[in-house]
Amino acid sequence: MTTTCRALLVDASFPAKKTRGWYYNLAIAKAANWFRAQGADVSFATPKTFSSDGSFDVAFVSAIFSWHVQGALQTAEWLKESGARVEVGGPGFFALTSMARSRGFDAQMQPDPRFDRTPGAYDAVFWSRGCPAYNCALGYPKDGSEPVCLVPKMEGSRSTLYDDVTPAPMILDNNLSALPRRHQELIVERTLAAGFKKVDCNSGFEPASFKPETAMLWRTLPLVAWRFAYDEIAERKAVLKVIGILDEIGVKRRKISIYSIAGNEPVEACEQRVREIREWKCIPIVQRRRPLDYLGGPLPTIHDWTERKLIDFQRWGNRLSYAMPFSAYDPKLNHSGVKARGSGHGR
Repeated sequence: MTTTCRALLVDASFPAKKTRGWYYNLAIAKAANWFRAQGADVSFATPKTFSSDGSFDVAFVSAIFSWHVQGALQTAEWLKESGARVEVGGPGFFALTSMARSRGFDAQMQPDPRFDRTPGAYDAVFWSRGCPAYNCALGYPKDGSEPVCLVPKMEGSRSTLYDDVTPAPMILDNNLSALPRRHQELIVERTLAAGFKKVDCNSGFEPASFKPETAMLWRTLPLVAWRFAYDEIAERKAVLKVIGILDEIGVKRRKISIYSIAGNEPVEACEQRVREIREWKCIPIVQRRRPLDYLGGPLPTIHDWTERKLIDFQRWGNRLSYAMPFSAYDPKLNHSGVKARGSGHGR
């Protein structure tokens, strides 16, 4: 690759509107460093801002989420027609590689070996890949159904450890508590030495592998929250074990954020999990179940769910479950549980 090579990196999942949540495409950031190391002139775009005027030699189009894959492929086709050598990739393609192949692209849906180990200072990092949580029905379904979590198949069921990472305040590892003790110590020591005022272990810990020594080690970091999941009623005992461990070291319950997927169990079971999280004085983070090949449009559901019920349940769980049961939820209620003015229903 010569210094005159022009590379375009397109983030197909970049939010079209400003959101309250955090967003970062690590693959795009790493790809940029890799292309620069090859001497390329790097530009960035989204499907709404890119140019297909033939001014780029190579292009990489990334989709984090499956519902952005069709837009990513359309962008890739336009760039290919303009003469660029185009690659597509990202976890969004995990269950959609055949779709990409039918349109002339061999999607890289696993961590790209060129980019994943590219050194640099990033906003977020992986110190490991993979997840060995065989007890998790989302990644290792026992009934033969398709997984909802792609990590085991995409990254492996064994942890691959990285010891040459430049620390970042956002840690993305999928199962920190299942990592070997020495590697956990390395992560904590180097992250602590970096001097960040706040650190977020975004995917968090796994209840089954969480131990008192796990809590004692990670408490040395200025964590914004202790994160783990309660995705099935069967996990209740393990979740309560983690809460008890955190109680013992003085962690405030409001500093415990518990992920809770909605739609994988019947409504009653999902509501029980959310209401228990509230009863425990922790913070629920409700997420909707989406199949890995979901392209957008009507959301496929199972059990006694509908798409409308899932949307309402997520808003109720995250914002109003402290105030009422799901049966009392009204979409017209604001965050305080009061009907908005102009709804025609008064207060």
